[in-house]
Amino acid sequence: MLDIDRKNLAGSIGGPALLLLLCMLMQWLQSVYPHGFMYDRALLAEGQWWRLLTGHLVHTNTAHLLLNSAGIVALWFVFGQSQLLGRRHPVEAYLGLVVLLSLLISLGLWCWFPEVESYYGLSGVLHGLFCFGAVSELFQRRWSGGLLLIGCFLKVGWELTAGASAATAAMIEAEVAVSSHLLGTVLGTLIGAVIGGVFWYSDLRKFNVAGD
Repeated sequence: MLDIDRKNLAGSIGGPALLLLLCMLMQWLQSVYPHGFMYDRALLAEGQWWRLLTGHLVHTNTAHLLLNSAGIVALWFVFGQSQLLGRRHPVEAYLGLVVLLSLLISLGLWCWFPEVESYYGLSGVLHGLFCFGAVSELFQRRWSGGLLLIGCFLKVGWELTAGASAATAAMIEAEVAVSSHLLGTVLGTLIGAVIGGVFWYSDLRKFNVAGD
């Protein structure tokens, strides 16, 4: 990961850049309609299904938005050359993965964490993207991906047992939704394994055909 191909890295910026712009736009819209977009269990029950997606794109305050924006940039820098999250992962696929993770995390909160009545922020999706990228590294035989994956699971495990950072909670002016981190970590790993397996099988078939 330290051998940076600047061309491939620059070529993968489209998806993260659009996600940043979308989060900024949604934050502005939230300033106009303060309660129109967050994940809200009671309003979802009334049929406001857009919140399954938009709840991940709005944030509690500017500090929260900046924190997650930094996460988007960091993930691009780390995984911008990976096969699944970077150079072989076009804008549509990147944003599609963000949408898929958002919807699945929201459904997971609905089904398994009924105590979460409201939720803002992209951190759960960022955990999913991180694990997806780490799995991609493994499929490229970059074994550092395994260390990154283990590190993310250990982080979430620590948050579940010892609690999330009080400093982060104070900064974002809300309780850190560790449940979304857990869901993002598990879902990102599973989606990465499935999609990586498809790529690996496809490449293997091409190799066998060429060999024949």
